[in-house]
Amino acid sequence: MGEVLRIRIVPVALLLSLAAPISPSFAAQTRVIDVPRGTVGEVAFALGRQAGINIAIPDATLLGRPAPAVRGKLSDEAAVGQLARAAGLKVRVVGSKSFILTRAPHPAAAVSIAAAPSYDLPSPEPEEIVVTASKRDTTSPRFAGQWTKIDGDDLKGWGIVGSEAIEARSVGFSSTHLGSGRNKLFIRGIADSSFSGPTQSPVGQYMGDMRMGYSGPDPDVRLIDIESVEVLEGPQGTLYGSGSLGGIVQVTPVKPVLGMTAGRASVGISLTTHGDPGFDGSGMFNMPLWEGAAFRAVGYHSAEGGYVDNLATGKSDINRLSVDGGRAMMSADIIPGWSIDVSGLAQRIRGEDSQYADREGHGLSRYSMVPQPFVSRFEMGGVAIRKDGGSLRFRSTTGFTRQRVTENFDASTGDTARQLGQDSRGWSVSNETRVWRPMAQGYSWVAGFSSIVHRYAVARDIREGEHQVDLAGVENRVRESTAYGEIGLRIADGLEASAGARYTISSLSGNGSHLNPLLAASRYGEADREERQFLPSFSLLARPVDKLTLYGRFQQGFRPGGLSIEADFVRTYHNDKLATAELGFRYGISQRHPIDIQGSLTLSKWSDIQADFIDAGGLPSTDNIGDGRVWTLTLNGGAQVSRTLRVEAGVAWNDGKITRPSEAFKLMAAEAEGAMRIPNIARLAARAAIDWSHELGGGHSLTASSYLRYIGRSRLGVGPRLGDAQGDYLDSGISVRLGDDRRAISFTATNLADQLGNRFAFGAPFTSGRDQITPLRPRTFRLGIDAAF
Repeated sequence: MGEVLRIRIVPVALLLSLAAPISPSFAAQTRVIDVPRGTVGEVAFALGRQAGINIAIPDATLLGRPAPAVRGKLSDEAAVGQLARAAGLKVRVVGSKSFILTRAPHPAAAVSIAAAPSYDLPSPEPEEIVVTASKRDTTSPRFAGQWTKIDGDDLKGWGIVGSEAIEARSVGFSSTHLGSGRNKLFIRGIADSSFSGPTQSPVGQYMGDMRMGYSGPDPDVRLIDIESVEVLEGPQGTLYGSGSLGGIVQVTPVKPVLGMTAGRASVGISLTTHGDPGFDGSGMFNMPLWEGAAFRAVGYHSAEGGYVDNLATGKSDINRLSVDGGRAMMSADIIPGWSIDVSGLAQRIRGEDSQYADREGHGLSRYSMVPQPFVSRFEMGGVAIRKDGGSLRFRSTTGFTRQRVTENFDASTGDTARQLGQDSRGWSVSNETRVWRPMAQGYSWVAGFSSIVHRYAVARDIREGEHQVDLAGVENRVRESTAYGEIGLRIADGLEASAGARYTISSLSGNGSHLNPLLAASRYGEADREERQFLPSFSLLARPVDKLTLYGRFQQGFRPGGLSIEADFVRTYHNDKLATAELGFRYGISQRHPIDIQGSLTLSKWSDIQADFIDAGGLPSTDNIGDGRVWTLTLNGGAQVSRTLRVEAGVAWNDGKITRPSEAFKLMAAEAEGAMRIPNIARLAARAAIDWSHELGGGHSLTASSYLRYIGRSRLGVGPRLGDAQGDYLDSGISVRLGDDRRAISFTATNLADQLGNRFAFGAPFTSGRDQITPLRPRTFRLGIDAAF
């Protein structure tokens, strides 16, 4: 019981020695609290995690008392007072974020708040942050790996943002830039190709515990009403299975708050230099349904002005983009301690034309004989049953996703206008069920199973006037069944180890359409097959001194094989596998300690790399191109210069090469300089940021944040036909927000230097002799207003 007595792991003696009153400005701050009913110990622990406060309970006999839910938009003092009132306890305030709960001598004293003498001493730091994506509620000092958390509050004022907002806040996270809803994500130098197709993404994406996709591009779901985004770097095969070679991104939405009716609305207008204006609006509404149940809905729309001109048609600002989407969730208590969440999401992204330009043109222009519009649609829904408190916790999540991307590319030759059409469709049904025990009495563990059924099909055609010719198409079907587990052990004071394993059976099948009948029969021999994977993991972690964590870990990841298109037949490609050894450290916790810094050195061995290249017909195709290795070195840190000013900086160095190319790839790339480099990952990336805030009184504050990113050079893809250079540019942005929790006005500016840059050296597979670039969006200003009720 020793650890339970110190909720959020703060000794009572330390709290008493740092006694300080709650300042008026702090007490005025409120936050959404949603803690289900349970015992006093369970509710206090969950409340401490959600609010970032310290709650100590010296008397162990009080921990088992029943306690109701604590829910609503509350200040820290009000939330702790609500718990004390219901449980017949007395609250003593011993710091601006620290409380002690004791037995009340009589009922009237239960809600009294006893404050310490009024003298100004720093409050104790909150307990370490929980890494939700660890699946066993591992606290950050106990997590052996590189981990980034972006709070939802950090995204306020930037408008209706998606994956680019994550990219702006991390040096280890990157993306292609073909267009919103069509991009491919990468983490830590693990990049296979430039295109999204039948191969599984190297980054796993999750909305809560629900998988957002399998094959196909990043759906680029907008990050509205989000609690946090967590990025785990490096392969996560043991806990997350296939498709997590580079890492995972987990988006945690804000859950419905019981017993509260509330809403928020936001609107903004934007002006783009050299382009059209834009508009965005979003709204959130939360309402109680019945005792123990609530509903929350989010809707949004944005229209981003175009900025690329088409010299062939004489049209200006052709690449206007619109996004429409919504999300809803219903949460209800089933029995004490158990809850159910039912959720749904739908989003449509429509681009009136592609965003690339000619390298030798006038910067923001190109010569295209045909328009190149695209539409990306994404829907998902799911049900989660969870038990979040107690020594044993449980979660079972079942979800359905559907994605369709319709694209058009300029395939003109000479004076003949032609258009390549591509229609990609994917759907999946998945379930993950797990039970876990957070660290207590020296050990923690998680055990679970998961399954997924996925189908992904690609169809292509060429259109010339009224004439249309169907090209070869392919459909891949995958069924995966998995069992996994991991255990963490405290070997000695300051020394911990973990070990885990995952066993996956993948059943693969597929078929082609519009194939050459003379070639198709000989290429289907391995279309229907079964693959089995065993993925072990190990880690050792030491905390030799306060705030310092040293660790080493070994982890693996894999992707199953499938079928891909080449010319008018299909080819079989096999599974690939990544094994990573990592050494790293962390000192301090971001926004908890004056200085925090983390770094890692990793070596990844990648076998049978699945990659896309341009085939003889000028279209992307997929094959296994050989074995490779990737070295990665990252260093990130921050300093709390003062109570109101924080600075951050980070750098990442990547060196990836194909060390043992396949015979077919070796012949294809023999004369191409740099063809053996892993594509799309800059050898050097760096980032710096400044966050500043100032309390104005009455709950009002003025905050500002800015960032500067340098993205070094990289290669577009593998093989000689994708050797174009890209990168080597600066990106920047600043946001200023004035207001309180209920009303605020914000101003943002991006690409402050109005750099042209080249984020992605690709726009259409048929270049007609012209090099292509994807410029940064020119300098853009946004003015926004948001209000809550």
